[in-house]
Amino acid sequence: MKVKQDSDLVPSRNMKVKQDSNLALSRNRSFELLNMKEVDKITELIKSEFELHPKAQLIDYYKLFFQGNFGPGHIISNKSSAREFLEIELEESTTFEEIDYQDISYINEFYRVNLNVINKGIIPFDDFLDAFLMSAKLKNEISHKEWLVDWENIEQQVIIMKIPIENIEKQSPELWKIMKDKQLVSHSNIYRKTYSPHYRLINAEQFSRIKC
Repeated sequence: MKVKQDSDLVPSRNMKVKQDSNLALSRNRSFELLNMKEVDKITELIKSEFELHPKAQLIDYYKLFFQGNFGPGHIISNKSSAREFLEIELEESTTFEEIDYQDISYINEFYRVNLNVINKGIIPFDDFLDAFLMSAKLKNEISHKEWLVDWENIEQQVIIMKIPIENIEKQSPELWKIMKDKQLVSHSNIYRKTYSPHYRLINAEQFSRIKC
């Protein structure tokens, strides 16, 4: 399935995200100053997510780009707990997405790899876990302030492309508050109920090593 290139996706720069003045950013660059390569990367990742998960909400797009930037390092405490959480999720999960993996590369190259590849015997448990743990280190790092600027541009592009997200004007300030407080985010309820996401983030190098 492809995203239709019709009037619904024609850029309209008159559409703006209304930001609370207290959350205004001091940015180093504006959306208009992004080079075309950066704009294309953002646009393609938004399109890809819309094709795969058309019911994704704004917080799901945020999580997508956050993961494509920071990877799994923020959720890995130690190998023992990572193994335990993976075992528990595999044991308790009964429904999985059909796709085995999703390329979510943004500033860094990462894949969401479906835990069901372990159940299918495609990737052994220990190989999967090792690849996940070895994906914590980032090749390209940016500051939290730089990330806020990036997300502002990404969110604007979501609106320019007219991605159908209900009540986005309400979702946006709620998400910005979470971001400013540096809280981790979960997928939206509608995303979880519709797509049953059970995956781990694995970088491109490790993914290439374990993919059969």
